Amino acid sequence: MGHLALQLYDYHLWANQQIFTRLKELPEDVYRKEIQSVFPSIAGVLTHVYLSDKGWFDVFSGERLEDTLKSAEQQKEDILSKEIEELEDLFLELSDRYQLFLQKEENINLSLEIEHPSGDIMKTTAADMILHVVNHGTYHRGNITAMLRQMGYASVPTDYGIYLYINKK
Repeated sequence: MGHLALQLYDYHLWANQQIFTRLKELPEDVYRKEIQSVFPSIAGVLTHVYLSDKGWFDVFSGERLEDTLKSAEQQKEDILSKEIEELEDLFLELSDRYQLFLQKEENINLSLEIEHPSGDIMKTTAADMILHVVNHGTYHRGNITAMLRQMGYASVPTDYGIYLYINKK
């Protein structure tokens, strides 16, 4: 598979798919049910993760972080209103774009200067930011697991170790 960033992104894709598969097994209202948690609903968590993943991809493609944050805010209600299958399709389309991007070694090593809205500049690489994308997704999949348990449902394992076990047999 090559570079660690590519393998970790593949894990991110697998783990997200595990969550979507599990959610589609549950009663339809679970996806939008409002509960007292970090986000008001699982739909809210997945909307946030999608818009964050999309925003970072746009930064890799040369857009300013501030512009991607504004774009995410403008798209939030539209994405939040989508049915789970529609959002899953958006995740898959974005994942295809990430995978095409990451298959080029020069993109993985791409140097980035990201201007934070506060004005500070962060110098990093696309590979380092992929680690952030994956870590961010892992954090929020944990939120979804907690929310499902709060509603009385089991989640699904999405640990990196399980991904490795399945893919290294």
